[in-house]
Amino acid sequence: MSQLDILHNFKSKNFDLRKKRVEFIILHYTETENFSDAIKLLTDTKRKVSSHFVIDRNGDIYNLVCETKRAWHAGVSCWNKKKDINSRSIGIEIVNSGENTSQIYPTDQINSLIVLIKHLKKKFSVSLFNILGHSDIAPLRKIDPGKFFPWDKLGEKKAGVWIKNKLSNTILNAKQYNKLLNNLRKIGYPNLDNLFDDEKNQKVVEAFHRRFSPKLVGKEPTITTLKNSDDLLKFKNS
Repeated sequence: MSQLDILHNFKSKNFDLRKKRVEFIILHYTETENFSDAIKLLTDTKRKVSSHFVIDRNGDIYNLVCETKRAWHAGVSCWNKKKDINSRSIGIEIVNSGENTSQIYPTDQINSLIVLIKHLKKKFSVSLFNILGHSDIAPLRKIDPGKFFPWDKLGEKKAGVWIKNKLSNTILNAKQYNKLLNNLRKIGYPNLDNLFDDEKNQKVVEAFHRRFSPKLVGKEPTITTLKNSDDLLKFKNS
């Protein structure tokens, strides 16, 4: 897909009024086996979840909720100390059965996603740094779009931020680990108010690994983790 082509075959009633202007684009996976199940989930009035867009595995893009409305996709979440992410964002669901199934994202699907992101980024003047995964804004409870999501492909097309450093197995010492946590807090990650809450801190670091060092998911942070956070902070502040 080289140009934007949005289908309107399905609509969700799960939305309400925005309270803030759009400044984020949030990416999710549907955690369903197929598009049909995704539509059932995102239009179910009892489940009360939705998104503005859903992208099928063949690359077809469907609009479920008007962009002017607040879709219910982010839940309890935060970024850069800003809450009510639903009001502040456009939510995009990507049909994928989830990280635990190791299902890859097809090229056509990712190409369509990139076209859609670039369109929304321009339309709403969204910063490149505000194109985020659900796991970024809710690291204590969400892991989507997962460690198999190709953030590098988005980075190549300026549809997302990507930082890459040579993988190191050198574990951080206490001082380095504290610096990492402080970096992540400055970048925007939530749930880092207490640097001694090791359980929460580990989940936030895991979210960062899913985004920038997927091979480190499930492992201790290394020099690579710290270097990625340093570079991202410099990039953000440049």
